[in-house]
Amino acid sequence: MIPRPRVRSTFARAATHLLNSASDLLGDDVVGRRLRSALLRAGGARLPRSSSFHGGTYFSRAANLRVGENCFVNRRCYFDLEGTVTLGDGVTIGHGVTVVTSTHAVGPTSHRAGAVTARPVTVGRGAWIGANATVLPGVTVGPGAVVAAGAVVVDDVAPDTLVAGVPARAVRLLDRADELV
Repeated sequence: MIPRPRVRSTFARAATHLLNSASDLLGDDVVGRRLRSALLRAGGARLPRSSSFHGGTYFSRAANLRVGENCFVNRRCYFDLEGTVTLGDGVTIGHGVTVVTSTHAVGPTSHRAGAVTARPVTVGRGAWIGANATVLPGVTVGPGAVVAAGAVVVDDVAPDTLVAGVPARAVRLLDRADELV
């Protein structure tokens, strides 16, 4: 007989696969986005109706996704949701962005990728993550920050700061919206 936790794990993996496959089949029109959002909510994601995800995006555990109002996630993103990912209001995620919450302890010589641990990722209100950027476990991207396309974010990003490169480094401070009015 299979132990109960393994059954739940197998069921959860199958449900995740079905969620991602169904999401991939839906178009990026209004109907497709609404159905995709409904699938994510059915998987446990906290996702308001004002936010949307385009197709081809992969979610490992929808229940660990927390999304604010008016967020937009473009095509072919990857959300490793071993830990929680929180997107503040008005966040924009570009094509092909990867958000990783799981990491490994360094193991012995015989197997360096040791035990898996989860560290949450938070993207603050109004931030923009450019195409094909990668945000690694435990990172907080501050409100109003911009992560340039292709950047690999290994450390926290200060509010209203543009970061770029591998690893991502501060390029410049950005004007605050309230100062522009």
